Amino acid sequence: MMPIALPQRLSLCLCLSLLASTAMAAPEYYRVTGVAADDTLNVRAAPDGSSEDIGDLLPDTTGLEVLDRDDSGKWGRITWYEGNGWVSMRFLEKDDIARIGQTTLPAGLLCGGTEPFWSIRFAETTATFSDITSNHSVLPLGDTLVAGGRPAFPAALRHRSDEAASLSILRPQACSDGMSDRDYGYSVVLLIRTLQGEGFYEGCCWLPLETGQH
Repeated sequence: MMPIALPQRLSLCLCLSLLASTAMAAPEYYRVTGVAADDTLNVRAAPDGSSEDIGDLLPDTTGLEVLDRDDSGKWGRITWYEGNGWVSMRFLEKDDIARIGQTTLPAGLLCGGTEPFWSIRFAETTATFSDITSNHSVLPLGDTLVAGGRPAFPAALRHRSDEAASLSILRPQACSDGMSDRDYGYSVVLLIRTLQGEGFYEGCCWLPLETGQH
């Protein structure tokens, strides 16, 4: 069976569709530190120690995705369930997480969109795509590219197998799924072709907290 390839003209359209996007700083990744083994780190509704406690992080939490900081730099904003939360940077230190291929993107990054519902999760060397029609494909990583003259983004990931091929272009950008109050740190445009047909999607990405645990 001949490997499935993506049409050149659609690949070009996919790249051109990003020209109007506004980039932002990429999310950073941290681990909890300085919290006793029998204690937790509070997640606050606002960047203030007296604001509502909306959850807790375990003292061994790793791979915590911090989208940005408040003006003081003392609080980091994170995605928390169906919304956002704030964590004191005093109890966080940079985490050396696994990356996708040669990019700065975190392994385990989950991207998706709605209407129609679809998702693609990027491991270090594979991508797993699924959609509402029960289309499910696991594709090995082919190669990675960074836009000319740029240090890290936009980043293009090409995955391919004998039965499917995909091109994903990701960049740090404020992104909303349109269904929740969550903010996401990355946007994605995806072109994929499988035996079931071809799809062209755009959506948001984040690193689920359980993915970062190691």
